[in-house]
Amino acid sequence: MEFPGRTPGPPGYDKIGSMERDEYRRHFELEESHWWFRSRRALVFRLIRARVRAFLPPSPRILDAGCGTGINLARLGDFGRAFGCDIAAEALSFSRERGLLRLARADANRLPFLDERFDLVTFFDVLYHRDITDDTATLRDTVRILRPGGFCLITDSALEKLRGPHDEAHHGARRYDKAGLRAKLEAAGFEVVHLTYFFMTTYPAVSLRRRLERRQAARRPQLAAQSDLSFNPRWLDAAMSGILKLEAGLAARRTLPVGSSIVALARKSAGRVSLS
Repeated sequence: MEFPGRTPGPPGYDKIGSMERDEYRRHFELEESHWWFRSRRALVFRLIRARVRAFLPPSPRILDAGCGTGINLARLGDFGRAFGCDIAAEALSFSRERGLLRLARADANRLPFLDERFDLVTFFDVLYHRDITDDTATLRDTVRILRPGGFCLITDSALEKLRGPHDEAHHGARRYDKAGLRAKLEAAGFEVVHLTYFFMTTYPAVSLRRRLERRQAARRPQLAAQSDLSFNPRWLDAAMSGILKLEAGLAARRTLPVGSSIVALARKSAGRVSLS
């Protein structure tokens, strides 16, 4: 399906890397039930309902940049006409398995869309990736494709002290703190609406795990990097989802002081006009 105002992508983007297909498969199989994904959705869609939806025009255009295997893109369809793009053909194939059609292969380093085509752009754990060569430039390009008054919603990895094998497995190049992400958003031309850490409840356990992993990696550097994602018993996913749903309600209203993830909602000034 054709995208609104799409322009040709830059030459050579097929050569840009991505996660391995096995990792996309793992995401595809876990995203519906795993407590981490469910809890993140609980927060971000609460934010959209509470702070974004009232400002959207009828039938808004929404872009999920770096849509991955598509579960968030599918949910975004509840709010308007949702389009997804990703650099990885593997990711798009899983999105198609979900029945999604508004898909394009595109590089988030230079979003191939004309100015002011979207009302909301989302990045779900995309900007941290090593293939994003300049995250501020990507945010500046997002301002360009947003209509005046449009929104950008970001989730990503938080705090460099939590770096570990999971980051390596997912090709993570950076983790964010609130001051740093705010500065990047404002430098790109956004006004920050809400900025908070998330997964405060699990932060102590994650912090301890990362310290142990770093010690193990120092002793045994030959060990391959591994993802944290794995199947859990249903009772554990249900229990963690219930606990973190309460945290999501708090994080949507307040700024949490710490967490392993960061969530930002920012807005393009209604008076700002993109310059091609």
